[in-house]
Amino acid sequence: MFCTQCGSEIEEHARFCSKCGHVATQKSLRDMELHINILGWLLIGSGILTGILALIILFGGQVIRHLPIPWPPDVPVGMPHFIAWITTMVGMGAMALAAGVAAAGVGLLQYRTWARVLAIIMAVFMLFHFPIGTAIAAYAFWVLFSQEGQEYYKARSASTMTMSGT
Repeated sequence: MFCTQCGSEIEEHARFCSKCGHVATQKSLRDMELHINILGWLLIGSGILTGILALIILFGGQVIRHLPIPWPPDVPVGMPHFIAWITTMVGMGAMALAAGVAAAGVGLLQYRTWARVLAIIMAVFMLFHFPIGTAIAAYAFWVLFSQEGQEYYKARSASTMTMSGT
């Protein structure tokens, strides 16, 4: 466990931080650590699923372009290529979103200082993925914007950066 005040490691059964004297509430520290871990894995899973969807969109656009079926005569000549171009752009955008969401999840699990900001930005985009993405985004906002969550993440990321030396 880590102190929410100074970021120092606290023994499992300690009631106070040995460095700063801050009262250690073990239940809330464990709860916040659990919530951040859950959020990290939810973001990774959502990123993987969004990446799979992006690959399907990319593949589907290319299949539409190369279909050996005759197009109706009123369809402009370049329309299949235009549809393929649009689906490629949508697929690439979804792939970028998937990479950002998964990176935010990995960063949260490693308590990187940049990951909290990236997770908040990705949660804004996930609001539009109704209903699952909206639920994950609401959970992310609750975990990352709560006072307890901010203090815990700040302290834990500071101690992680100190221990890793980066």
